[in-house]
Amino acid sequence: MAIPEACRSYFNGTTMYLQSLRTGDIKAAMPRRDKLETEVRELFSRVRAGEVIGSGETIAELRGKLSRAAITEALTEGGEALEDAVWAAEAEADSLRGKARERFTRAIAGDHPADHYLEAYLSAIKLAAKTTNERRGLINRFTRWCVGEKYRLPDITRRAAGRYVTEVIEPMDRSTAKKHMTALRGYWEYLIKRGHVAGSAEDNPWLGQEVANGRRRVERGDNESERPFTEAELKTLLYAPYPKGMSEGFKQQIADALRISCLSGMRLAEVLTLWVEEVHNGIFDIQQGKTRSAARKVPIHPDLSEIIARRLKGKQPKDWLFHELAEERDPGDTFGKRFNNYREKLGVDDKRPGKRRSLVNFHSARRWFITQARHAGQTVETVKDVVGHVSDKKKDITFGVYTQGASEKQMEDCVGAVRLPSRG
Repeated sequence: MAIPEACRSYFNGTTMYLQSLRTGDIKAAMPRRDKLETEVRELFSRVRAGEVIGSGETIAELRGKLSRAAITEALTEGGEALEDAVWAAEAEADSLRGKARERFTRAIAGDHPADHYLEAYLSAIKLAAKTTNERRGLINRFTRWCVGEKYRLPDITRRAAGRYVTEVIEPMDRSTAKKHMTALRGYWEYLIKRGHVAGSAEDNPWLGQEVANGRRRVERGDNESERPFTEAELKTLLYAPYPKGMSEGFKQQIADALRISCLSGMRLAEVLTLWVEEVHNGIFDIQQGKTRSAARKVPIHPDLSEIIARRLKGKQPKDWLFHELAEERDPGDTFGKRFNNYREKLGVDDKRPGKRRSLVNFHSARRWFITQARHAGQTVETVKDVVGHVSDKKKDITFGVYTQGASEKQMEDCVGAVRLPSRG
């Protein structure tokens, strides 16, 4: 493009403005050319008006906008096209220094809020519904902090990330802080891979922002953690009259899910999302779950036969065993709230000062199963195989590496050794 005479001194006397469109495809080049032409004409207007602009920084910004347009186009194609566009942007960023690099990076990211690409990220990683909602909440919390600090996506440098860690994450409970860091690191890893922010994986501002353990003197009550149900609590949950004020429609699902978990050690999500075809030949054939060890075959306890027969009756293979929860957006969260309401109304609760959650919840049924199996003399290795816990192969070479797990009979014996308390 010809540079107007009044602007040539700004460009060191050059008469033509040259910029590669980074493509050999004429169809791809034309829209890029039109976009760049508009931006260059705007630059000429600002120069004529006497605005002081560092030419190197401005050109870096224009190149950043062009790179962003190329990445946006390549996103629809994926594969090598996207990799090439991101690689070109990274190479461009590496060639710049100081404010020119900063302007280029901001142009790549666009003037967006921190959560601009959040839903695209959550869709791409395909986590369980509960984990997805948890990550959305954590990143939304970070975004609210950014709004208060007037930070946009391009402003999230290592220093800004460090401030957030110090001010917000470090005071949190350790487990919550760890989840928060995992969510932010993962989100930025996605942004970098997709070219929404410039840089390589090592430029992730959340890397190395470890949260201190905060070790301190242990006081009375510090070691209180979530626990199994006591026999009295479980009797109340199993046999007490259904609490007034709760929907009768929840009564059967609560009774059935609680008994299945108590007599199998299965996690809440595993119980609720079973398909009919995964309940066959006397086993719960769990195909997916929280860890690699979660996929397993759990023998069906004899005392569950009535529940299973009733819930299988008249259903198709892909129907849910708990059909009443199949249309819920987050079955685990929905049922969890119902169960907590149920146990609280029955007086089964254990809240402690400084603890957000009760020490008993639906997961206490799984803990109860593990405890009962242990008290019944079942081996640790067999119990782990039944409940889907990961074995530490590094610590236990013999059982972790050289065996194929418990036999069917061992697992059947383990499950059968657990019995629900009687009404008396």
